[in-house]
Amino acid sequence: MRLLIVYMVAAAVLCAACSQVSAGFSRGGSFTAPGYGARAWGMGGAAVASGSDEGATYWNPALLSLLDKGRLGFSYVDLVPDATARHSYLAYASVLERGTEDEPDLVFNEHAFGLLYGNLLLELSDGRKYTENSLLIGYSYSPEYFVSIGASMGVLLSSGDIGGFDAKGTTFNLGLRTALRERLTLGAVCRNVFSRVMFDTGEDYALERSFTLGLAYSIFPNVTLEGDVVSAYGGVARVVLGGEATLFSDLLALRGGMSGVTAGENRALPHMGIGIHFRRIRLDYNANFDTVEAFDDTHRFSLSIGL
Repeated sequence: MRLLIVYMVAAAVLCAACSQVSAGFSRGGSFTAPGYGARAWGMGGAAVASGSDEGATYWNPALLSLLDKGRLGFSYVDLVPDATARHSYLAYASVLERGTEDEPDLVFNEHAFGLLYGNLLLELSDGRKYTENSLLIGYSYSPEYFVSIGASMGVLLSSGDIGGFDAKGTTFNLGLRTALRERLTLGAVCRNVFSRVMFDTGEDYALERSFTLGLAYSIFPNVTLEGDVVSAYGGVARVVLGGEATLFSDLLALRGGMSGVTAGENRALPHMGIGIHFRRIRLDYNANFDTVEAFDDTHRFSLSIGL
């Protein structure tokens, strides 16, 4: 009965929160930095139903319930070639309380939390700079192994030498994870359920809400596929299919993905990635191949340490 109530409440909250997604907002602008980590982006950003590392605070806070241990991570990417446009993250996630289950293989956390700090630095050709800083705090609750709900709230700050761009704001996100079958997992995230950004000029606006629905399927114990659909701007903004294969007792991970962007200019982006896991340390690399010359290819690096 308790499990049924959790399902109903989580579904109702997510549907109500995301029902107002509509057009009429800018498709870029402040506080639209890319997500955390080379692991997720190696799969094209398909990471709301699979993956349980420190990056879950961003992708889906409900996935924090599957952490095997506390983790500390760092991620870095140059967003635009031949220019100062870089983004970095510092992440931490920890188990608060382990859950109990009759099946010994079904390990989960009844309570877990995460912290994620992001920094964006842009430098124009005339020397002027613009920075964005964000701090997200995430939490997940899992009454049973098969379902978890999560939430994250964040503080946003921007400043620069360009007039009218100094701002501060807040955001709140919701996430859900549920095991539909033994190898099939559903993930859902609503971003910017509540948000407000206020500029020094007196203007303020809400960040664009978006809803991501993902399905992950484990073909074998070491091969996972995930497909995600992102709804924003009044329609489908992004479709992603990604996969990950771990080899040699998780020592090596190979990843690949393809994402189709439909918001703005339609285009398909291939992604690839590789990871090396040795004891408590994991190193990940990812390359995104963009067909738009202004962005070109991007290369992302991540370091994660188990605590």
